Amino acid sequence: MIILHSGSPGSFLRAAMLSRLCKGLCMHKKEFAESMFNGRKAIDCDTINTEAIRKRYEQSYGTLEWFNSKKARSLAEGVFYASRYHSPDRYRLISKVLLQALEYDLDYVLGRVSKDARSMFNRSRRVCMEAHRANGFIRLSPVENANGRFMVGKADFQHDISDLVLRYFARRHRGWKIYLITGNRINANTEQTALTEQMTPTEQTACYLENSVVKTTSPANLPFDLPGDEFDLLWETYYESQYIEGRKNLALARKHLPQKYWSWVPEGNKLK
Repeated sequence: MIILHSGSPGSFLRAAMLSRLCKGLCMHKKEFAESMFNGRKAIDCDTINTEAIRKRYEQSYGTLEWFNSKKARSLAEGVFYASRYHSPDRYRLISKVLLQALEYDLDYVLGRVSKDARSMFNRSRRVCMEAHRANGFIRLSPVENANGRFMVGKADFQHDISDLVLRYFARRHRGWKIYLITGNRINANTEQTALTEQMTPTEQTACYLENSVVKTTSPANLPFDLPGDEFDLLWETYYESQYIEGRKNLALARKHLPQKYWSWVPEGNKLK
């Protein structure tokens, strides 16, 4: 039996409980659609109430005392970020860890006893760190025209955090529509357009929120002209006024702003 989930922490846990009850295989809906199993009988755990699954599970395996505890929320947070780690085995790893939590207890997982748990929480930390740095380092340029008020930034994400970053800036700049220009495709949690699917990975892509869904398009189709270099030049001028060549310390610079993020900020060219 194949148990389908949507990738949310609650969906993962429902799938894990059903998987243990039915001796089935957990699969993300997108993975299932693209796999050799497509067409086989499957259970969509998102169509079943969480409490109903939990009641069935506890009848067979005993009470899950940690289900609504603070520790469970820590696990949910780890699953949330780990599910955005850009790796083909991300969903399988999370399912294994949740099955371990059900079989051996939650402390076994939170204590990183197993290699799988250590790997999942390490991935979660990396994704969370990238999102935190994106919120702090991405510089947005304002653009206003007859179509509205826009703010545009540049970033290349290693993991699937585009929606998190867009929502952060949308809350911070209310009344403005946020766009992010990236040199790579936006990976998961996006609704790809036919145009985006035809692009090569090296072409620029613009992503934005529409009805809480991340969509992508070509910069040529934006409702505004991309801002020039004036905003970047302003930041470079400020950085130049503080810069002392004789005190250049790349090791310290990499500590505060890792080199893979230098393309996010105008002064990154000065650090190279």
